[in-house]
Amino acid sequence: MSLPHSAAWAADNALLRVSDLTVRSARAARPLVDGISFSIDTGRALGVVGRSGAGKSTLALAIAGLLPRDARLADESAIHLGTSELHRLGPTEMREVRGRRIGYVFQEPALALDPAMPVGDQVAEPAIVHGARPHDAMQKAIAMLDRVGFADARRAARRFPHELSGGMRQRAVIASAMMLSPELLIADEPTTALDPTIQAQVLDLIDRLREESGTALLLISHDLATVSERCERVLTLDRGQLVDDSIAREALKRWRASRPAAPPRPAVPPTPAPPLLEVRDLSVTYDASALFPFNATLPRRVPAVAGIDLTLGRGEVVALVGESGCGKSSTAHAVLRLVAADGGTVRFDGIDLRALGREPLRRLRRRMQLVAQDAGASLTPHLSAETIVAEGLEVHGLAEGTEARRRARALLTELGLAARVADATPRELSSGERQRVALARALAPDPDLLVCDEPFASIDETSRTQVLAALESRRVSRGLAVLLVSHDLEIVRRLASRVLVMYLGRVVEWSEGEVALAAPRMPYTQALVAAIPTGEPSARLRRALLRGEPPIFAPPHAGCPSHPRCPHPLKDDRCTSERPSLRPLSPDQPDHRAACWKATLPPSS
Repeated sequence: MSLPHSAAWAADNALLRVSDLTVRSARAARPLVDGISFSIDTGRALGVVGRSGAGKSTLALAIAGLLPRDARLADESAIHLGTSELHRLGPTEMREVRGRRIGYVFQEPALALDPAMPVGDQVAEPAIVHGARPHDAMQKAIAMLDRVGFADARRAARRFPHELSGGMRQRAVIASAMMLSPELLIADEPTTALDPTIQAQVLDLIDRLREESGTALLLISHDLATVSERCERVLTLDRGQLVDDSIAREALKRWRASRPAAPPRPAVPPTPAPPLLEVRDLSVTYDASALFPFNATLPRRVPAVAGIDLTLGRGEVVALVGESGCGKSSTAHAVLRLVAADGGTVRFDGIDLRALGREPLRRLRRRMQLVAQDAGASLTPHLSAETIVAEGLEVHGLAEGTEARRRARALLTELGLAARVADATPRELSSGERQRVALARALAPDPDLLVCDEPFASIDETSRTQVLAALESRRVSRGLAVLLVSHDLEIVRRLASRVLVMYLGRVVEWSEGEVALAAPRMPYTQALVAAIPTGEPSARLRRALLRGEPPIFAPPHAGCPSHPRCPHPLKDDRCTSERPSLRPLSPDQPDHRAACWKATLPPSS
């Protein structure tokens, strides 16, 4: 394939010039990255896309001098940052470059941050490493936390990572990476598993900080639409090789033209009586003093789920959507009794799960499986993927030994994973590959109910198609029921038999099928849909985004929970004084409900 910009790496004014970059590992027969050349000019943005395992993160780690011990640069590789030859620098010299000249936003902020160190100390650390006095570094860190959107930066600096939401942790990582205004920022999937509104806020933040400091950006993502909105050019990698180097909008246009049509929406089967899963008035409350023992300013009891009702029949897909911190995962975990519910009932196939003893519940778990949100943390790190998947079969007495391993390999193959994955440990896999291993483990016992918490967050488009086909096959042939928690509203529209939009632990919009997302009437849902990347840079300027994050720890008030952030132009005193209930939009629309005083107004009002 012709690479129209492949000669640009030699341009004299380029900040970063990469030539014939090749990375080899003793664990892999072929190079992890194979002969890649490109350049980035000062202040410009370059995107890198590709399938899971294509070599995107390895490319970034090579530039930053962070390759694992079993990987090395080939002799012909050359990496220039300005006049510096990074490929010739040793570990000590590269430490001088990182932080000062190269900032790095890692893919998983929960793993990038030290859980035992306050956030302020971690943001200040790059300045201290590069010679600043601790007091001066901390003052600069507080100022940076304020710049990235922390409402009370001084208080935030004393918090630990587990006390922050996913969006706030990502902001802290960005603050650390931009602390010294580096010449180059490498952002590796900086918005993975973030909801659309927080994703847009984080990317806007990166753009603003870059404009202020003149920093160049290398943005790695599996989402070409996101890259097209933020970058001028995009590189496409496949199996470690550069297969395309194009103007971002042109690459997006070609991809959309070649993309196969979405499969027809699954027919919604009639819900049997009783349904497979029936949840009534479910409530979950956390003890904030136990979760955040060092933060005396928080209320003692924090409601995470407040009066949720849902039903799920065999072969149905019910989706929970909303921003981070709105109670989606807590609802899913309470359904499986992985967290304790304060009230309500959860019936699975007629069985009251909250009344079930430990041993009967353990036996029932074969029929109820979870795909956890953080696949990297949910997989046993020292076991191979084949062993991880086979273990579920053996634990539940479904297969042993050779037969269990054969089934495990077949399932990994069905989900589009290469043969090498079966023998690899989680750390040797990309995030998308780990996600599919976690899904294979959950599918192995042939469950009746699959609870999926962000199962597509790290999976590229091609692999996603294979995963969807596997789920659809089981839904149709075996009546698999899926409770789907996802920020990917496009996937939800394709899959869901029913959609529940959540905010601060409550359902604020509900519909049969995709109506709640195709024609949302709740302003909060409208903002979620508007934040979905389209690939057009100008689209960012037209979005009416929600600002900040859900006020999880704010004391409850009498009015609509979303009122403080609601963008509706006609909101009034009733919105602040009276809580709306979830009700049909009109008598002739019983299958579309919203908890909003203004939702019954025509959409153009």
